[in-house]
Amino acid sequence: MIKYPNKYAMLIFGLFLMVLFCAVTTAQDWPTYLHDKNRSAHTTEQLPDQLRQAWVWGSDRSPRPAGAESPALQDFWQGLYNNKSRLEIDSAFRVVASSGKVYFGSSNSDKVICLDAGDGSQLWKYYTGGPIRFAPSVYAGKVYFGSDDGYVYCLNADDGSFVWKYSAIGNDDRMMADGRMVSVCPVRTGVLVDNGVAYWGAGLFSGANTNLSRFICACNAETGVLVWKKTPPRPLQGYPLASASNLYMPAGKTQPTFYNRLTGGYLGSIGAGRQGGAYALLTNDNKLFIGPHYSGSGSYIAKYDASSGSGESMAWGPGNCLVVTDTNSYYSSDTKLARIRRSDKAVIWTVSSSYPYELILAGTTLFAGGNHEVAAISTTNGSVIWTAPVNGRVRGLAVAGGSLYVSTDHGSIHCFTDYSPGDLDRSNSVDLFDFVAFAVNWLTVNCGDCGGADLAGQDGLVDINDLLVFIDAWLAAMQSNYE
Repeated sequence: MIKYPNKYAMLIFGLFLMVLFCAVTTAQDWPTYLHDKNRSAHTTEQLPDQLRQAWVWGSDRSPRPAGAESPALQDFWQGLYNNKSRLEIDSAFRVVASSGKVYFGSSNSDKVICLDAGDGSQLWKYYTGGPIRFAPSVYAGKVYFGSDDGYVYCLNADDGSFVWKYSAIGNDDRMMADGRMVSVCPVRTGVLVDNGVAYWGAGLFSGANTNLSRFICACNAETGVLVWKKTPPRPLQGYPLASASNLYMPAGKTQPTFYNRLTGGYLGSIGAGRQGGAYALLTNDNKLFIGPHYSGSGSYIAKYDASSGSGESMAWGPGNCLVVTDTNSYYSSDTKLARIRRSDKAVIWTVSSSYPYELILAGTTLFAGGNHEVAAISTTNGSVIWTAPVNGRVRGLAVAGGSLYVSTDHGSIHCFTDYSPGDLDRSNSVDLFDFVAFAVNWLTVNCGDCGGADLAGQDGLVDINDLLVFIDAWLAAMQSNYE
């Protein structure tokens, strides 16, 4: 007859192991679109080479992008046809993640949703008066986002309770746009929050005969009190970026503009003519990349000196998106992916790629999005080291808390992680709570999956065989965290 350990003795043993293996976590947050105020698309968090799907969130309706009915741009003057949209801003429910929660806005149901990062269950939702087209930003326990109803909102990140909202025009006047009744001054940028100040743009049109206006705003992030409000020279559409002194605002189809962060003073335009686009990235050495632009050679991402706005040469093109570190650039086009050394613009490698839509860097691994598939790619040689199917074209990527989040144009959000069998509560960490969860089910019979504790036999019984599997998984995860 097998003699089973006492569950209280197991609990004491677990407490001892918790002291012995003080877990050191390397998980990080992804609190805003493309990770930070530079939109660097880069985190130092390293995920395992092989991931598995933990959960999927799906909507009954796909995203409803602004201007989705418009055809691709045609440039008859230069003989360019079927150009890429310079307003690819809201084709998916792009997520941010912080402190075990996932946040995203919806363009088809006019709300922000918060999910539990562990199992994908909905924790709260908050409705506005119009579509939400940009990913929220999480800052100091608050969530910030703008809506086509003309307001920027601040909510408590934990429970979605209201904190403040602000309208640049101070009224609820409406007009028809993109098949919806929206504010005459809709918020069509993300909200950037840094050093206690929230920045965004509002309004698409202006003119003496229209009675419409556009603005760039800065508010105190805690109280919503206006810091400054200015009128930009052109509509703002995209995600704001910031250096220590300047604020950069993409303007969709036209050139981006930049401003003094402290006063809102206009500092100038960047580029000229067709050199616009909603995609932008600011490097640590003050280089601004933006696109897609158009010229006689097709679409490409252009590079500028972010202090002066003057153009600089690029080493590769045409392209869709890129990641730039201090030493290397990773450049994605429709058919190729390349690594370029920044010091001399030497191409380290270039490979054929079927993942042209999104690109981020997590530790030493690139994650790239394709059609119905996401991939992990080695930065050493460009080889594909992992793939997984997803529901639709990948239009958003994020890495946080030990997980990869993939957003698609079908409205799905997929979570991939390397959760251990010892992580019974699916919290993306193995800790005392998992040990308690196992101990509660110890020697239980006919308990279904027994809260995940039926690890070995899958027979509705938690016994010594399950204990051995659990202890192995628990110790392995604790040792990995400790290292």
